[in-house]
Amino acid sequence: MSTTLPTVSVDLSLSWGSILAGTFASLILYGVSILQTFIYYVQYPKDRMSLKFLVVAVFLLDTLHQFLACAGVWSYLVQYYGDFANLVVMHPPLLLATVVTSLVSFTVQSFFVWRIWSLSRGHPKWIIPLILMPFVIAQPVLSIYYTVEGLITPTVEAVSGPLLMKLANASNGTAAAVDVTIAITLCTLLAMGRTGFSDRTERILFRLIIVSVNTGLWTALFGLLAVILLVTLPQDLVFSGLYFPLCTLYCNTLLATLNVRQFVRSTDVGEAYQLPSVTSNSKVKTPSRSARTVVNVSMETTKASHETFEPSPRNRSPHQETDATRVLQV
Repeated sequence: MSTTLPTVSVDLSLSWGSILAGTFASLILYGVSILQTFIYYVQYPKDRMSLKFLVVAVFLLDTLHQFLACAGVWSYLVQYYGDFANLVVMHPPLLLATVVTSLVSFTVQSFFVWRIWSLSRGHPKWIIPLILMPFVIAQPVLSIYYTVEGLITPTVEAVSGPLLMKLANASNGTAAAVDVTIAITLCTLLAMGRTGFSDRTERILFRLIIVSVNTGLWTALFGLLAVILLVTLPQDLVFSGLYFPLCTLYCNTLLATLNVRQFVRSTDVGEAYQLPSVTSNSKVKTPSRSARTVVNVSMETTKASHETFEPSPRNRSPHQETDATRVLQV
């Protein structure tokens, strides 16, 4: 007579299921960051070496984050599958992933603070960077302290303690506040640069404002929702479903800002210049001198529209520099 073994059912949907969902979302966004990194190096081979190094550093950190997240989920749901005692132990990969996220947010936010500084004018240009940078630096500091405490006492109960919960909320809330402040400041500076003397410059500035809004929108939204879930559901890990994609969101934000420059500086062609058509029943002839002149003018005009980021000298003074020019020349 066969005996039926008792079964134990454990619902992990609000705990490790949330981490698994956040890892899946992060991997999807990681595929987007791979594509954006490829596009960047193909479209902008003449960028400064410092900017290229920034892109590769952020991308490598994002790659490290994906590896740590996958390793942490693997240890819980595959390697120690069925070991319920292991579910209350914090494994190092997931704790280290939080440090990588804070390093990426620090790097990307520092880049945007530098853009704010480059767009500002006069002595007050140091005010906003001096206000924002302490909050930007605080994020990796809080995250490293949180990780060290978690490694000393690697249990879910210890990590969910009052002190570490406050540190986690402070780090995520600070990141969201900095993202919103950066987006608002960039939009304000660009709006102040709209002078109305050139339709093309107005169009560039308008596009830059839209890009600036999207710069901090998604990271701030995910970070704010993660804080809300962490406060309302402190005993669960639901917040991790929104926290884990944050690292890749910051990477994609930086790459999207750099890759969108070609679209921002493009102009709408009001008149199409075409080569003279050749009929099928006529012999192929060398274009006349006037036709060659039209082609040359078209090529020069197209070249100027791609290489020049400023209005023509007839529409501005010799010493006038637009905000659009400075923000495109990152």
